[in-house]
Amino acid sequence: MGGLSPLAIDFAPPRKAAKRTGWLAGGAGALLVLAAGIAWLPPAHVEASHMGAATQRALPGAETAQAVDAAVRELNLPWLAMIDALGASFGTDALLLQVETDARRAVVRLEGEARDAVTVQGFPARLRALPPIADATLVGQELRSGTVAYPVHFVIELHLREGP
Repeated sequence: MGGLSPLAIDFAPPRKAAKRTGWLAGGAGALLVLAAGIAWLPPAHVEASHMGAATQRALPGAETAQAVDAAVRELNLPWLAMIDALGASFGTDALLLQVETDARRAVVRLEGEARDAVTVQGFPARLRALPPIADATLVGQELRSGTVAYPVHFVIELHLREGP
């Protein structure tokens, strides 16, 4: 009896050996990418060129320095603390009509109206006790007959402490 021998059937097309042209094209592409990457980067002397050069910076002029100093001085004045303190110190006894500031001199000038002269004369001492205020001076007061509720007009000048 004759035995059957297994038969190997392969339906896949025969495999071709890798050609040198494929490897050569892949290697050339990799070299091209590498060359483009190196060409894209600036040389080290261009990257660090700003570090080696000593630049002479001109000092600001007197006017510029004074303007910067005035701006810093104005920003250092305790504006918010002063506004909060003023709001708390003038209850129903007086009305503030106008507030003028001079940041250069750290001075605030208040104009208002009060119910009576005794109240006005007590304001400077009350204002001097507030933390942001260094000094308070009653510049003037006058009795106005036209207003019934607040007949005394006053002007107070405050000197602020500098700093936060």
